[in-house]
Amino acid sequence: MNDAQAAAALLGMSGSVGDPYVSPQYPGRVGDVNVAPRYVGLPVQYDQGGVPRDAVQIGPQNYVAADVTWFGLGSTTIPASSTGFGVSVKPLRPFTPQRQYHPSTIQDLLVLAASIGGTNIYSNMAGVPVELFSEVSTAPQIAWPTVDTSVCIDFSVANLVAVAQPFRGALYGTAARR
Repeated sequence: MNDAQAAAALLGMSGSVGDPYVSPQYPGRVGDVNVAPRYVGLPVQYDQGGVPRDAVQIGPQNYVAADVTWFGLGSTTIPASSTGFGVSVKPLRPFTPQRQYHPSTIQDLLVLAASIGGTNIYSNMAGVPVELFSEVSTAPQIAWPTVDTSVCIDFSVANLVAVAQPFRGALYGTAARR
């Protein structure tokens, strides 16, 4: 058993929010993906009477690789002059966002919160201007935790103008796969 397998066994490697075994993969860098191998089971052996001799061993879900990909946020109309309008999205596989993007054509929205499993990853709820997340922005990004398939990413958005506006965008990051 190698060190990664030993650590995975010790931690119970579950692929949940903040799982250290689903690491971001940055293009051009080697060794950023940290996925420990797992077994999925052994074939059942039968004796002469048709009775199973060995119990089937079943391991937890096995993620064998991780790929950089896009995680779409869809498009939601935020009502005029609203505060705290909610947008929820759920990943199909464990996903570690690396960067949040919103088109530069979207303006005058505040992202009040980005919550994962009820925990806001922003340090307050005063609002981050959506313009900081545009494709042309040079603003630094935050380190996101891994998002498991059982929880949503919930965005709380405020519209600062008296006209309904779309909230759309995507997260770029690493998704584990079986």
